Amino acid sequence: MTRSSRLRACALGAVLVAGGCAARSPVVAAPPVTPPPAVVAEAPAPVPPTRLDTLAATLDGVLASPTFSRATVGFVVRSLDTGETLYSRNGRTWLVPASTMKVMTTVAAASRLGWDFRFETRLVATGPIVKGVLDGDLIVVGTGDPTINRHHPARADVFDEWARTLRARGIQRINGHIIGDDSLVESPGWGIGWAWDDLVEDYGAAVSALQYNENVATVTMGPGITPGAPPVVYLTPSNHGLLVDVQATTSAEGTTPALTVARQPGTRILEVRGQAPWGGAAVSTTVAVANPTLFFTGELRQALLRHGIAVDGTAVDIDQESDRARASDGTTLLIDQSAPLREIATEMLAWSINLYAESLVAALDRTAPAGTAEGVTMLRAILADLGVPAEGYTTRDGSGLSRNDYVSAEALVETLAAAWRAPDLREGLLSVLPVTGGPGMLERRLTGTPAAGRVHAKSGSMSNVRGLTGILQTTSGESLAFAFLSNGFEVRGAEIDERVDALLLALVALPR
Repeated sequence: MTRSSRLRACALGAVLVAGGCAARSPVVAAPPVTPPPAVVAEAPAPVPPTRLDTLAATLDGVLASPTFSRATVGFVVRSLDTGETLYSRNGRTWLVPASTMKVMTTVAAASRLGWDFRFETRLVATGPIVKGVLDGDLIVVGTGDPTINRHHPARADVFDEWARTLRARGIQRINGHIIGDDSLVESPGWGIGWAWDDLVEDYGAAVSALQYNENVATVTMGPGITPGAPPVVYLTPSNHGLLVDVQATTSAEGTTPALTVARQPGTRILEVRGQAPWGGAAVSTTVAVANPTLFFTGELRQALLRHGIAVDGTAVDIDQESDRARASDGTTLLIDQSAPLREIATEMLAWSINLYAESLVAALDRTAPAGTAEGVTMLRAILADLGVPAEGYTTRDGSGLSRNDYVSAEALVETLAAAWRAPDLREGLLSVLPVTGGPGMLERRLTGTPAAGRVHAKSGSMSNVRGLTGILQTTSGESLAFAFLSNGFEVRGAEIDERVDALLLALVALPR
């Protein structure tokens, strides 16, 4: 082996030895990598529901009732303390308001006329009074006083008071007529959109410049002498002016009494239908008279006779006496004033008297003869001045009897809020609105609950229409304005009222 071969062999061996040593050396593992601790995010604390969330859930739950399955509902609630709207469902939707319309009429009348406003009625002699004889006619000039009736005890016997006054002035005889001058209020006195079959009803009585007993008469029917005989029918007061056509009969003992009436608008013929059970008690209903002016003057003439004043002539409507002397040519004997608007509004809202509302609307018209259409125009202008948006409603009368009236819940609340902002209107409105548990249409609503005595509101109802609007105070002392309107339901109206009462209880319990 040459020297170079040996060197290559030794080098190769060295490489092999080195490689073997490297293959047998221990493997040292890398230290484990510890991951950083995971960051666990804490769940946010639950946000408690606000009072409005809770209120909305409660009110939505009530309105989700099958009671309203076919109905359209408008409901708005506003805090009068903060001006915040607390709840609104279909708040801007136009709905038929029924008698909740009377709230808007009340606010407009009080704003323009004042709570102390009174209607005037004048008694005028057209001739001299000589030796106890009024040588001429006695003319009664009216402006629409609706208060000569039993709703106002101090006014119920006003004809007798007038008779005593005339007697004290020495009048013992009138050799002319008792003429009713109704020219200051437009005829026929019905609202636009009133149903023709409402006009015979007491709630459909026409407004007039001369109004007595709400322009209605009472029809009473009792059994005749035997079954099959005609029943006994009579009307009071006696000067009603209607011609009665009895189409009823005396039915067998123990049968169910029934009394219905019908009269074509513009006629005096009143048809009386039904049956009076033999041996049973009499039944009654009320009807609108055909001519309020003749009704008024006829009853006044009778009062004069009661107090010893002879009257040679008859009771007359001035429209029938175009050639006779006018009041402007005569001497005023007395000026009578009605109950104040505050009292009128109280009775109107408590008992929902349409005649009162229409009388107030006519009083808003400063032109003669005063009419509903012009009065409604004035009503809208007054409410606009108070801040009630004109686009929130349309109306053709003041009572809500017209099916052509449409009002949003929001417009009703705006009206209440406007009155609340004016101290004189606020105080007066709270005093005239019916209160739950008090006299009127709310007497049996929410008695024995926390809402008794806390809700001042006006209800409204007609076929498939129900509403309630007003002001309430919560148990925590907050004042809320609310308006509820429901149209098109198919259930009993009392069932709607039950749901509305549940809404009111939720509002009364609302915390601050």
